[in-house]
Amino acid sequence: MLYVGGENLEYRERAERIRRVFRGAVIVAVVLIVIVAAALFLSVGVVGVGYVAVVVDPVSGTLSTQGDGTTARYFLKAPWASVVPIYVATDSVHMWTDVDPTTGTATYGDFPAAPSLTKDGLGVEVDVTVRWTLAPGKATELYRRFPAGDWKERAIIPIVRRVIRDTLVKYTAIETIEKRDAVGAELEAELIRELEREPSLVKAVVLGTVDLREIALPSRFIDAIEAKLSAEQLAIAAEFNRTRVLVMANATAQSAIIEAEGIATARVIIANATYESIKIIAGESGMNSTQLTTLYLTLEALKEIAKTGRTIFLIVTGEAGTWILPMPQPPS
Repeated sequence: MLYVGGENLEYRERAERIRRVFRGAVIVAVVLIVIVAAALFLSVGVVGVGYVAVVVDPVSGTLSTQGDGTTARYFLKAPWASVVPIYVATDSVHMWTDVDPTTGTATYGDFPAAPSLTKDGLGVEVDVTVRWTLAPGKATELYRRFPAGDWKERAIIPIVRRVIRDTLVKYTAIETIEKRDAVGAELEAELIRELEREPSLVKAVVLGTVDLREIALPSRFIDAIEAKLSAEQLAIAAEFNRTRVLVMANATAQSAIIEAEGIATARVIIANATYESIKIIAGESGMNSTQLTTLYLTLEALKEIAKTGRTIFLIVTGEAGTWILPMPQPPS
């Protein structure tokens, strides 16, 4: 054996080789661990609540889905496969335009209000919110047709705008006010049919609600309606006043007629009673009825004169009758 400085040279070389082998094995093990860890990490996917994961495998050339949108979950996949999350819970689009009357500045929802024409050719703008969900089982086919995930912009929004135009053109401008509920119901029914008919959407879109907030008519048309309503209200008020005056006049006339008839009837009753009384008195006293009648009328005349406050008058009697002549009153 060869010794250098009292140390076995062969043993030294053997130990060095063992150390090099060990270091290499450690490096290989670390690399393998990293590779395995990376593979395991890349082989685990996660999908959240409200989403479906579309797993794209470029090696096998297949698409598959994981999850149904109701819960979050982990799943295994090929390390090289990518995961595309598809939102399947309630989604919406807001189409409205709001113009500041002071500055004239316009603000918009997700998209501006949908322009349309009414049956009588009047231009209107429709403010609407449409809500929908996606069928989880259709997510793969939907992604296959829209790999960029832009089915809202390329399919849903154009359908909403087209249905709005096709629905509003069936109604006149006035009917859009009077039959707003009917317009909203028809709009929703047509959207359901059109979304199901659209082949690119593969019946993946399930319509939720359609909120028809406003059908904005031109300001000149609104002004004309308000002027017409104001004129109609004035006409109704004038007709009411005319009818009221006629009713009151008729009531006054009827009241006067009834009062006159009552007075006349009362006078007839009094005259008949007086006549009967004179006949009875004449029979009891032996006087003829003409004398009693003259006396009665004279007394009635004196009663009426007394109501005037006169205290001096001259009574002249003769064969032709009796006259009552008022005399000048002495100064008080």
